[in-house]
Amino acid sequence: MTLESMSYLSQTVAALAVVVSLVFLALQVRHATWESRHQHTEEALHKLRAALFEMAADPDRAQLWLSGLHDFAQLDSVGKVRFLLTAHIVLKTNESFFLAYRNGRLAHGVWEPEERHMTDFFAYAGMQTAWDIRKHYFHADYRTWVDGKITALRQNESRPDLYREGSAQAS
Repeated sequence: MTLESMSYLSQTVAALAVVVSLVFLALQVRHATWESRHQHTEEALHKLRAALFEMAADPDRAQLWLSGLHDFAQLDSVGKVRFLLTAHIVLKTNESFFLAYRNGRLAHGVWEPEERHMTDFFAYAGMQTAWDIRKHYFHADYRTWVDGKITALRQNESRPDLYREGSAQAS
């Protein structure tokens, strides 16, 4: 084997090593991206579960939430503050989902049910009022998305009944 042949062979081996390294790097990046998406999904779901638990754990808070959803104006001043703070938590949690999905950190399968859930919330007059009062605290893209949802819902004029509270009140 000549020196020239050995040089060609070493260049071939080096090129193959570079290709193998790049494939390995691509697999590592893909895995890290998947892990990041999974971690962000778990964090977003944890925030949602915590907000829902806070609401479900306290009958007074749940009653205030339901009353505020239907008629924000009838709440007393303390009730309005409590409702707005609770709505803000719900909206911030949804904004987190929205931005994560928009930025590719949240899978469509996780975003889609949350989008439907929030669309149902935005059908309530009290949630629309809370949004009008608090929307300047949110990301511009999220504001555009929510404003579009609310505009479409107002044109539809369907009665919200997310919790099936209408049928419970009729009983």
